Amino acid sequence: MTAATLTLTLLLSVGLQGHAWDGNNEMNSLEISPDNLETGDVCQDCTKMFELLVDMLSNADLQKKITARIDSLCAQLPEAPAKICKQEVDKMLPVAITFLTGMAKPAEICKLVGLCGSSDSQEKMLSYFVQQTLQAAAKPSTQCSFCVFLFKTLEDLLPRERTEGAVIKLFEEVCHIVPSAHRGQCEAIISKYGKTVLDAIIGYATPEAICALIHLCKGQEAPAVDPCIVPTYQCRDIKTAVKCGTVSYCLKFAWKPLTYDAI
Repeated sequence: MTAATLTLTLLLSVGLQGHAWDGNNEMNSLEISPDNLETGDVCQDCTKMFELLVDMLSNADLQKKITARIDSLCAQLPEAPAKICKQEVDKMLPVAITFLTGMAKPAEICKLVGLCGSSDSQEKMLSYFVQQTLQAAAKPSTQCSFCVFLFKTLEDLLPRERTEGAVIKLFEEVCHIVPSAHRGQCEAIISKYGKTVLDAIIGYATPEAICALIHLCKGQEAPAVDPCIVPTYQCRDIKTAVKCGTVSYCLKFAWKPLTYDAI
């Protein structure tokens, strides 16, 4: 069992128990009976359970109760393991809750754990959501580091052949992969620099180079980028094409007839 799957399993367990701990909470109006959760369809049952869990985990008071309950389990371990357990709970539980309540859909989680059918591409994408959400807890929060993280995520999800259509499709999806706290920042980057970034990705620029190109990394944060790797730069005029050594490429692929004779 992967760490991500274990985390989801633990959350489901303590989350459903948490419903019983909160006697005065409004969620007591939810009926958690076998008739409501069991349909005979394993996929549908799983989806219903995670829909219930998402509703419950959206409540701040219940989140505190879950944290306290898991902390009490950690406290039963010997001193050294108990300390490590507490540290991991403090670090990973908020990330797991964010993933469940803000990023993944219940049906997708059930596909991940094997209770609902899924295509290979869906499984790959959801597994990546889990992986990147968990890793994001350890990511630096600077503008540069987030930019590199964002385009590394895009790079890893791209097919071998980097077509414009494939990149644009990922542009529409990638901001739902990053932690919700950074979603606005992600959307702002894609909206502001979309065309420049699109060309850079198709030109196989590295994430670090892309972030330097759009001035989100500078100094020692990212290596200098050669602008000649970006199609929109290397073919912007004849002088630039000569400097970049891309005249033949621009004549054939970028410039319309009779637009390159004004030297």
